[in-house]
Amino acid sequence: HPVVIASFIGLLFIFLLLAILRYRNFKFHVNEEYFILKKGVINKEEVSVAKGKIQNVYIKQNVLQQLINVVSLAIETAGDDKTEIEITALSRAKANALKEDNKIETVDPIFFKASFKRILLEGISENHLKSFVLVFGFIVGVYNDLKEFIEQLSISKEFSSWFSLDSESFISLLVFNLSIVVLLLVLSFMLSLVRVLIQNFNLTVTRSEKGLEISKGLFNKINLGLIASRIQTTTVSTNRLKGVMGLYQLAFTQAMVNKKQRKKFNIIGLSKAQINELLNQFYPEVLSNNTANKPDMYFVYRVVFLSIIPIILINIGFVFLPKLFFFLNVPILGFIGLSIYFAYKKKYYSIDDHYIIVGGGGLIDKTTSYLETSKIQAVSINQTIFQKRRGLASVKVFSASKSLVIPHIVMTSAQDIKNYLLYKVESEDKDWM
Repeated sequence: HPVVIASFIGLLFIFLLLAILRYRNFKFHVNEEYFILKKGVINKEEVSVAKGKIQNVYIKQNVLQQLINVVSLAIETAGDDKTEIEITALSRAKANALKEDNKIETVDPIFFKASFKRILLEGISENHLKSFVLVFGFIVGVYNDLKEFIEQLSISKEFSSWFSLDSESFISLLVFNLSIVVLLLVLSFMLSLVRVLIQNFNLTVTRSEKGLEISKGLFNKINLGLIASRIQTTTVSTNRLKGVMGLYQLAFTQAMVNKKQRKKFNIIGLSKAQINELLNQFYPEVLSNNTANKPDMYFVYRVVFLSIIPIILINIGFVFLPKLFFFLNVPILGFIGLSIYFAYKKKYYSIDDHYIIVGGGGLIDKTTSYLETSKIQAVSINQTIFQKRRGLASVKVFSASKSLVIPHIVMTSAQDIKNYLLYKVESEDKDWM
């Protein structure tokens, strides 16, 4: 119809005109102190970001940008939940020049380049529980549709007779459930493996005096600079399988609220020697501090008490099943016991004139977090009614990006730690970002 065609052409013309006007009004320039961006058609906007407040300048490139050979440049500052400035179509040469203008140069040779084998081993040794939960949630989501489909085919009675809980069908039920679990585990494994490979493809780390530059990604390539003075917390993590293969991960946080971007400041596949070298760069002499303080045994008692509730619920479910299911309590109790033992064993804290170190983990994972005392923003003491009866408390140390918790220590020690850390904050004039 002519009216429809004319309307379509009119809308197309309007969109084209708006695109042209946005392009003509999108301007940016850099002077000695500010990065300035002007944009907008009807509501014009001017954004000025002081160079000294910039937390990160990073380059990213999605699939479409790779095809037309352009990149995006994003600039983030502390304390905002979105990217302040993003330019979506720049040549790589111009983007690199703007990044260098922010004084994030990388003049040293490549420090670390993850091989495909090392990334593959990282994917294989991942904690696949998160992927299992996602896959399980998806299965639960389509369960009702599958149930309706089976009822329409009038085969639900056959399934019911097959799974009736008599002595003959018990083995069939057990085999079917085990098959479902194995299938979910395989899907979880593949999901984790593919995710790690895609996110960390061609992972390259270049080191300079000011910090690091990280490049990685297959479909969404990113290139970001990490300035040492702007790091808030650093966490080293591994697990039992990764430890056997000599694999460690280093995760950094900066003073920004955008949690999605924080995940990109991870370096996987590092060796223990490389981890120590980077820690010595960002936290000089931190590895020489061997004073480890343990939380009170209340830490263990609390976890044991909290574990009783799910055990009771599980056994209530076993009442309606064959008595053989009660034997599952043996591995369940063994798993819980080992988890509690290793959680307490790996939990510690250390405080000196320059750093706070908090260790943690469980049966499988192990983490160690580092924070400079000069970058502390606040310190609080938390005490539950159960802790109060035992004269205990927990200390929470806040930075501009992440908090560290020292749990279940004597109240007098908690007060001493709080007073000491607040004194360090007030007496030091080192820039926290």
